[in-house]
Amino acid sequence: MRIADTHTHLHFSGFDPDREQVIARCREAGVALQVQIGCDELSSLAALRLAESQDDMYCAVGLHPCDVLDCFDEGKLFRCRGFENYHLQAKNFDELFALFEKLITEHQEKIVGVGETGFDLYHNNSEEIFKTQTDVFLRHLSLAKAHNRPLVIHGRNAQKETQEFFTRHIRPGDIQGVIHCFSEDEAYGKFFTETYGFFLGIGGVLTYPNAEKLREAVTRIPIEFLVTETDSPFLVPQGKKKETKRNESTFLPEVVTLIAELKNIPVEECAEVLFQNAQRLFCIET
Repeated sequence: MRIADTHTHLHFSGFDPDREQVIARCREAGVALQVQIGCDELSSLAALRLAESQDDMYCAVGLHPCDVLDCFDEGKLFRCRGFENYHLQAKNFDELFALFEKLITEHQEKIVGVGETGFDLYHNNSEEIFKTQTDVFLRHLSLAKAHNRPLVIHGRNAQKETQEFFTRHIRPGDIQGVIHCFSEDEAYGKFFTETYGFFLGIGGVLTYPNAEKLREAVTRIPIEFLVTETDSPFLVPQGKKKETKRNESTFLPEVVTLIAELKNIPVEECAEVLFQNAQRLFCIET
């Protein structure tokens, strides 16, 4: 099987001790494509560096919605190997997105997406963060359009806000993208797939006992709109929870197998369709 992980953070510091061993395990498991997702200036650079070191890896650059208020505070950066003494180049959003644009221009083959961006009102539901997240979301949208890159959308506790943003600011057919870590119901999924042609990122949450609505959505929504992801090191699939708290792309066969069961098709066929979907989403030829 060829398996794609369309959303992973293998550049995070939690993988510093054994990153090469993880990469080897992923390939043994059939993972033939990974997209490393940036969350701020430093992690976007780290994602790019990792992607450039591996033929089967790519990356997206962007600013996570949870980090929009703290992204210029060096004391709150999540450091990783090779960036222990890194000093931020950008001091404001104009400079940050100018940097992202420069990176895309200079690394067009490896930077295949913009984000992750969107709304996260789970940890902080203040007017201040929502206003800033909206501004940053619009900046990502403009950057993605300018460079013909898909948007990687994060959403948590913000279904209404995300739908309203799409309705106001995105015309169907204008841009491609993926709803990362999709975990909602069929109606919410079809809002993005049927109206905008967006993909839905399906990961470990699908395997959780309380994810009945998600499994029903995956059953009913055409497979042409689904892609696999991990969000590693987060969201370990149910079958691996007793073994580890750190997710990795190696565990994706559990997700692919469940999707195949829900779709009532052979696992190998399912994996290949999902892999080709990932290639189509990010315009990657392998």
